[in-house]
Amino acid sequence: MRHLLKYFAIAALAAAGPLTEPAAAQEWRPQVPRGSVDYPRGTVVVQNLDALWTAAGDVLENVSIVVRDGIIREIGSDVSIPSGAQVIDGVGLTAIPGIVDEHSHTAMESTNEGTTPVSAEVRVMDVLNPNDFEIYQALSGGVTTALILHGSANPIGGQAAIIKMRWGMDDPEQLLVDGAPQIIKFALGENVTRKNFNVPGRTRFPTSRAGVESFYDQAFSAAREYRRAWQEYRDDRGSFPVPPRRDLRLETLVEVMEGRIRVHAHSYRSDEIVMLMRVAERYGFTIDAFTHVLEGYKVADELAEHGAAASTFADWWAYKLEAYDAIPYSPAIMHRHGVLTSLNSDIPWLQPFMVYEFNKPVKYGGVSKEDALRMLTAYPARQLHLEDRVGTLEVGKEGDIVLLNGDPFDTYSRVEKTIVDGILYFDLARDAELRGEPVDPLPEVEAPPVATAPGATMDIEESDDGDGSDGSNGGLEGPTIALVGATVHPVTAASIEDGAVLIDGGRIAYVGPRGGAEIPNDAEVINVSGKHIYPGMIDPLTQVGLIEIGAVTPSRDDREVGLYNPHLNALWSVHPHSVEIPVTRANGVSAVLAVPGSGVIEGAGAVIQLAGDTPPRMAVRERAALVIDFPSPSGDDWEEPKLEGDRLEELITLFERATTFAAAPSTTDDPTAPFDGNSRTLEHEMLEALVPAVTGAMPVFFRASEERDIRTVFLFLDEFPDVQAVIVGGDQAYRVAEELAERNIPVVVGSADNPTVDRHDPISAGFENARILHAAGVKIAFTTEDYANVRNLPYHAAKAVAFGLPQEVGLRAVTLDAAEILGVGDQMGSLEVGKRGDLIVTDGDPLQILTRVERMFIAGEPVSLESKHTRLYEQFKERH
Repeated sequence: MRHLLKYFAIAALAAAGPLTEPAAAQEWRPQVPRGSVDYPRGTVVVQNLDALWTAAGDVLENVSIVVRDGIIREIGSDVSIPSGAQVIDGVGLTAIPGIVDEHSHTAMESTNEGTTPVSAEVRVMDVLNPNDFEIYQALSGGVTTALILHGSANPIGGQAAIIKMRWGMDDPEQLLVDGAPQIIKFALGENVTRKNFNVPGRTRFPTSRAGVESFYDQAFSAAREYRRAWQEYRDDRGSFPVPPRRDLRLETLVEVMEGRIRVHAHSYRSDEIVMLMRVAERYGFTIDAFTHVLEGYKVADELAEHGAAASTFADWWAYKLEAYDAIPYSPAIMHRHGVLTSLNSDIPWLQPFMVYEFNKPVKYGGVSKEDALRMLTAYPARQLHLEDRVGTLEVGKEGDIVLLNGDPFDTYSRVEKTIVDGILYFDLARDAELRGEPVDPLPEVEAPPVATAPGATMDIEESDDGDGSDGSNGGLEGPTIALVGATVHPVTAASIEDGAVLIDGGRIAYVGPRGGAEIPNDAEVINVSGKHIYPGMIDPLTQVGLIEIGAVTPSRDDREVGLYNPHLNALWSVHPHSVEIPVTRANGVSAVLAVPGSGVIEGAGAVIQLAGDTPPRMAVRERAALVIDFPSPSGDDWEEPKLEGDRLEELITLFERATTFAAAPSTTDDPTAPFDGNSRTLEHEMLEALVPAVTGAMPVFFRASEERDIRTVFLFLDEFPDVQAVIVGGDQAYRVAEELAERNIPVVVGSADNPTVDRHDPISAGFENARILHAAGVKIAFTTEDYANVRNLPYHAAKAVAFGLPQEVGLRAVTLDAAEILGVGDQMGSLEVGKRGDLIVTDGDPLQILTRVERMFIAGEPVSLESKHTRLYEQFKERH
């Protein structure tokens, strides 16, 4: 409360005249005065760095950096070490500036003041929590400075706070960047109009974009009148018995109009972006930055002309209607049109992955590496008017440094240490010590040798549902194509330089050295010298084709009434012409398991190839796996799991009835009941659909993340020993890795892109999960568990590789092991004679973000890599 009383006292001094004279209103006012915050500053030297990316135009090699009293004093090969300095060995490390995040909600106790459409008087600094674990998680991703914004429920939200990630502070004031400008959050679009929030009995203006524009006009007209009234009072105080009524809300809006408070506006669509710029210009101010700004690429020239910056997501899209035209090329287009562009997180769990966002503007649109680095360092620092203090590594700047164990554009690099104001707040090797909290150690297991021999497909009954031999997709046809000259990566064998792959009739007819290939005269020969050939990748749990736009209910075909739907066949919810399918293919994903997504028993997933104009033409295996959102047992987290709890007991009863039904197909166990063979009730359909699951003829995917839930799955399996289980998600599967191995239960890892779910875990627990499981002998695959961002599947594996999983295992986990877990390992997942011709041609390792997929073949047919995103890029990249 100390800092609140201080700032209220400052405000009270202005009570007789809260608004400054217009002539003095040329500079922004600070959120807190420079020098008013008491925070620790350190002295540290990082010696003998392999490289140092300054983000100011230079990449220096074999240098050291000296920070004294929180400020960078020297950078060079021969530096002086201050007395008492902490010395860090920089050999093998690369330094980059601390990441500056323009849009974050980290350390906030509350996000939205939702009682009114304008809440300009509320302040984020009043609800900061210095003990929020998200601060430490942000440090683990190299984030050192962030703009903490009010939520986006209001057209005019509250006043933001710019903070540094100073972990372990006692007073929230110590997080604040003193002297930083006061910024306010505006918002546009669906969050404001509340289109996706059905709250009975509550209707709040505005509910349309026209209403939003009208609201801004009302608010600033009132603020202008308020300013006029105070100006008249100041000009002739004797004519007024009392001053005008003071209104903190209108006072804030006057400061906006006069430039003392800067505006960052949540936005999506291009039309509303233009609208808000016009409103601002009408009332004499500028929108400093549009944040999210997913359609900013459509109006890049207008943004530049207005003088607005843009801070956007690297590649998020399709989660709601106004994000449907978002493209990953947008940062590159805006940057090339002269818009000061940065990337942001918004969601706190994304901050631990910010170093991986560097690559995306390079991949999508060809931004230079230097400018891509600046999009997370120097450029957001400029957007926050802190460019003289943070964002680059230069003498005189504040000592915010991130140390990586490799090149910042190598997806296998990771954050080792993060320094803020010359103090080492995060060190991966000293997690428990620097966190200052109890941390449970990770289990120690000995890694097995990396296998390249063929694995074992799960023991699943053959079906006629498109299994590639006698199903709907089994009679493959296709041209004869020979790819020659590339390095071939079969997955089941060593890589072959100057190799060849021959595809004939939809299947692989030859894999080996180019010199050994017997190529038919009628074959199309494609020279891919200097390239690489890999199997197409497989995501074993997605909703691709079932969801078009996450927040638009009519576009979702993944949900059904009822809690128990084993009879659902996900294939018949797949829309073959979904725009997400070609977007997914772009990074090399050629097949997925498409699953429903509601209830306890969600239904049966279908393995589909990402090509085909009808569901049967896409089907590789229908009803490939039963998916269960496993109910948590009753009791507290620390209690031993038991098979207790309403939903869990219902599931057990249903499996018991299915087991009985498998032996004697009747829906009743009453021996006196009449014969029901001619009665096809829903109950009968449900039990019949469960028979392959209880007898082991199809795998059962159990969604279970926490240790206690996974241990409860073990108890469940003890009751039904024939069930072939697969754990999906498995965030804490590493805690039970050895038992999973003993039970031969694979894990489809969903934690590679999530920070730890338990504050007592090591910060890297989710990222090391796959490594530990593999070391214990558990077969693994990776999943995005998504519909729009499945294209990022290989980068989930790369994150695990960065934390110790062998690269070969990571590759296998998104190819052959995924196929084997799905029971289609005899058809796909590796380059072997007789398998489907599902493969990609790349210019490098497909797990690396900067690698480009140049060609794709599915079932032996060339597949276009064009998508909605590439078409929009071509349409708008040169728009003026």
